[in-house]
Amino acid sequence: MLKLLYDGSITYLDEENGMFVGPSSSCTYIETSENKIIVDTSSRDKKKIIISNLNKLDVKLKDIDYVISSHNHNNHNGNNDLFRNAKVVRYSDGSINEFKDPEIDILWTPGHTFDSISVMYDDYVVAPAAVHRKENVLENLDLPIAIDLELSKKSIQKIVSLKKNIITGHYGMLYTSEYL
Repeated sequence: MLKLLYDGSITYLDEENGMFVGPSSSCTYIETSENKIIVDTSSRDKKKIIISNLNKLDVKLKDIDYVISSHNHNNHNGNNDLFRNAKVVRYSDGSINEFKDPEIDILWTPGHTFDSISVMYDDYVVAPAAVHRKENVLENLDLPIAIDLELSKKSIQKIVSLKKNIITGHYGMLYTSEYL
């Protein structure tokens, strides 16, 4: 089971020039036969939304086994501390190598940062670092901030080639019917 707990958002001051404030990433809950997983915990101001939506699923904070951080930005991992029993998985510290779940594949998708990862589960790719918003795919729009723009473009192409629904970082779900 996969549920989007929060869609993510960005408030733009000047969208044409990529100037924004208040970004909050999406937060995704995945339940496999072996684990309960959160991919990105969003920014601190989204704490109540995340807890409320987990409660609707009858999932307690202590039940989460893993928190997978797509990269090390506060607007993506601001609530990691809520999940005290969970093992936090990152590319940057090598903990990604300790994560094991037969239903999950973790993809290295650099560009926004060098440590950006995405999570593949069933018919979904949770790509909050690699695909900020739907326009990155639909309009071939570059990320507003990228450490390496060419790597970013290759990561987006890799994700699109999987032909799965994409959970973006800041604008919810992009369904295959919208881009294929």
